[in-house]
Formats: sequence, C-alpha cells, structure tokens
Amino acid sequence: MPARQYEALVTWLREEFEDDLRWVASFDHRTFSYTVRYIREDLKTELKEHELDTIVHRSLAVYNRSHVEDVYFHLGDAECLVVQHERATAIHLYLDERRGVVIKLEDGATFTMPTFPESCRARLRGD
Repeated sequence: MPARQYEALVTWLREEFEDDLRWVASFDHRTFSYTVRYIREDLKTELKEHELDTIVHRSLAVYNRSHVEDVYFHLGDAECLVVQHERATAIHLYLDERRGVVIKLEDGATFTMPTFPESCRARLRGD
C-alpha cells in the first residue's frame, strides 16, 4: 500500500474549513499511538500536550473501529463515526482494521455525508 498523503488531506481540510478546522491526528488504536498532523495555532496553547494525549487516548479506547463494529455488529464494517459536541464535531475516519484519522471541526462547520469520508480517503490516496 502506498504511503498515505496526510499533508494533502490537511491542505484540503484547511482550504475547505479554514478556521473551523481545529486539529487532525492519525492513529493506530492497537498501539494507542497517534501523530498530530495539524493543530490550529490558538489550540496549541489551549490544548497542552498532556491534555491532547488524554483526549486522543480516551477516544481511541472508546471509538475504535473494533468497538464500534461490536456495538453495531448487525450493520457491517464501520467506515467512520461522527460525534457532535456542544463546541466541536469529531469525525473518526477508519482507514483499516487498526488505523484511522480524527478530524475535529468547530461547531457549526458543515460537511456532507456520506461523501465527506470518501473525499478524505481520496486525498490520503493522493487522488
């Protein structure tokens, strides 16, 4: 499998959402590892490294693909999970059995389902 084009994804997300893009992180839920691919400047001070670690690790524990598929076993493979909060929306995009990307957007940012996840995957493939 060719290397994923995270920079292309982040560039596209920044163009699409401008200041509504909060942060982007790729993850491997089996190893609980992640890489921050983008974080908005004002959030660098708001979300200290430890706080971001806690947020990402908790989301990997609860929103990982295996868990989502266990809960909704009758619906087939999970492709993404959208969690809307009072202040932001989190899109957990599953890329394979263990890896994925979390995209955090400001509350009120709009995107279209189901085309948004496929547009993200296309950027990651370099399409």
